[in-house]
Amino acid sequence: MPFPKIIPALADLTQDIAGQVPVRLLHDWATGAQDLAAAESLLEGFQIDGTVVSTDTSGLSRMTQEMDLLDVLSLISRPKEIVHAIGKEIGGRPIGVWIADNSEMIYPPSTDPQTVVDAMGEVQHRIHSRMAIRIGMCIHNGRFYEIAGGLYGADADKVEDLAEDCAGPGEILLTDEIRMLLKDPPASGFEHRNFDRGEDGIESAWLLSLQRRMPELPERDTAYPHPFPQEFFRMLSRLDLPDEAAGARAGIYSRWLREKVVLFIAHHRGIESPGALGDLLDSLVINALMEAVIGNLADPATVASSAGGLAILTFDKAEDALEMGRAAMARLAENGVPARVAIDAGSVLLLQNAAGPSGIAGDPVNIASKLSEDTGRNGHICISDRALRKMAHTPRGERFETRVSNVQLSGLVLG
Repeated sequence: MPFPKIIPALADLTQDIAGQVPVRLLHDWATGAQDLAAAESLLEGFQIDGTVVSTDTSGLSRMTQEMDLLDVLSLISRPKEIVHAIGKEIGGRPIGVWIADNSEMIYPPSTDPQTVVDAMGEVQHRIHSRMAIRIGMCIHNGRFYEIAGGLYGADADKVEDLAEDCAGPGEILLTDEIRMLLKDPPASGFEHRNFDRGEDGIESAWLLSLQRRMPELPERDTAYPHPFPQEFFRMLSRLDLPDEAAGARAGIYSRWLREKVVLFIAHHRGIESPGALGDLLDSLVINALMEAVIGNLADPATVASSAGGLAILTFDKAEDALEMGRAAMARLAENGVPARVAIDAGSVLLLQNAAGPSGIAGDPVNIASKLSEDTGRNGHICISDRALRKMAHTPRGERFETRVSNVQLSGLVLG
């Protein structure tokens, strides 16, 4: 099912809303043939080759339930500083903004893949020797499509999925493509692994069981591309200093902690596309549509995040969040994009900088995300009991109770 030929939001899209994505690329795909040949032609100029390292923090869901939010943010920041610093030393560059507990860097063909593998072994050694937290990572060599500051395509999906879903704490997974390029692999240093990916079949990779070191590499550039205001990041770094931690914590909470109703909007098309390239272009169009719709409907002050096909908005009143959720869902449907909407309430860190909203963190964001993506349905709004308690009148809906990631969720589903 292709996009409709007339897309109101896309017709009004400006380059400012689309960001680094060429508006012509979006128009040509959404209003064109939408077949594989068209996808290949449109994306030809965005191809890059290289080695990509993707990482993911292990055990984050458990930590967010057991630890203070600031402690979690501080803890997951430290490994990213090491990944960034060591990566820059060997010629890598970061991809996108490292918002949560993930990181991604790309190394050009001129960087020896063996150097990348050895450097990542050094990264894991330093993390293991300095802190309790662990990260898993995957290294892959392939062809990617770099658009709007992100990497797309089948190779990008492969390395990110293996890092996030398959790499265990402290592990380094290598794909066949990167393993074949190693000039000096360690003897008996690989263990073959198969991972059941459900409907996507079996994915295989190699666990690097013998990690070599590069202790001579300095850590000079630890400033990874984070989404925080610089002052927040400086204060966050003070949590490691015993004499300053209490003051930094109090300062952060007094300035950025707010009681808010959180509105979470996520698209879910569930359609067939002409292969990975078609999926890529569909995603770019949907992301731009989401930004255009939210930009036209919402007060900018309510928008905490709008990127990657997701939008997070905050309100003082639950009724206002519900009204906005209904309006956005209806407008997205007019543009051929079904959406799932969820609402929760509670304490969040609402972070802003000179460029506008730069992020939001807190339990209500995680709950609203789970309600929308894991239990939500297209064209429906899930409202948690916490948000319902903030309403003067309870709307009509169907009660739900579910458990997602060891979290008990309950509330109403509105059609």
